[in-house]
Amino acid sequence: MMKDKDEQGAYRALSRLVGVRPRTEAELARRLAAKGFSGEVVQRVLERGREAGVVDDCLFARLYAEDRLLSRPCSRRLVADELRHRGVAPDLAQTAAHNALPEEGDEELARRALASRRSLWDKLPPEAAQRRAVSFLLRRGFSRDVSRLALESRREEGE
Repeated sequence: MMKDKDEQGAYRALSRLVGVRPRTEAELARRLAAKGFSGEVVQRVLERGREAGVVDDCLFARLYAEDRLLSRPCSRRLVADELRHRGVAPDLAQTAAHNALPEEGDEELARRALASRRSLWDKLPPEAAQRRAVSFLLRRGFSRDVSRLALESRREEGE
């Protein structure tokens, strides 16, 4: 009887957690364990969630990668790292990051990232603006080559 009550409480907690925002299986397991549910109960509830379609790391990874590249452009490598940090399996994280927004290459993503920050550097001397732009792109996970190409193409466009 107590097992059923624990499992029902754990499933309600899982439902509330995924109701707020999508979460990875690893994050859900961590959060449920922190609430005091046993490992056995957590595993049963996660399985029930997978069967119901509310726990799906593949869907989470795809949606996260697309949203991240659209809202705050960065390199696909950085997206894969962020997904792995959230508990997504490394191969699934890599695949989701690689398949997100296939029509946009790294250089285009870098240009879009720069566009959102351009006004911050408009009044700086060109050398300082270039240094800050490159640093920004490197922090976003782009390689030096991609950063250089993105900056050159922005200059050619007159921006």
